[in-house]
Amino acid sequence: MKRSSGHLLRFIDLGLLLLLAFLSVAELNPTLQVQLPGKSSTSRETAVARAVFDHDWNGSVKRLDNSQILCQASGIAALKACMAKQTHIRLLLAPVKAATVQQIVTLLDACVVAGLQCVIEATPE
Repeated sequence: MKRSSGHLLRFIDLGLLLLLAFLSVAELNPTLQVQLPGKSSTSRETAVARAVFDHDWNGSVKRLDNSQILCQASGIAALKACMAKQTHIRLLLAPVKAATVQQIVTLLDACVVAGLQCVIEATPE
């Protein structure tokens, strides 16, 4: 019986020795201080505008807060240019009538290229 407990004590001593070696090598005081996310002192509301377009690429960009029409366009190039001017506004892409999914994807790609914040507006059912 003494013999089996002697091996157990050696394993416990070895484990304690490894623990002390780890604690002597480990850095217990972190040197990198990262600020946790929270409310920023310069919070401002982001303006939102709706970009409405149809199958023929006729569309407009209209602010939601004051109903001001920012620009109107007829054609894909004019609509992309109109959207690219609105760098400080979040855009809701709102397809109407027979607008296709490919048109939505094209405008989302244009948003990525221009660095705009664009989301697809849900259609009411």
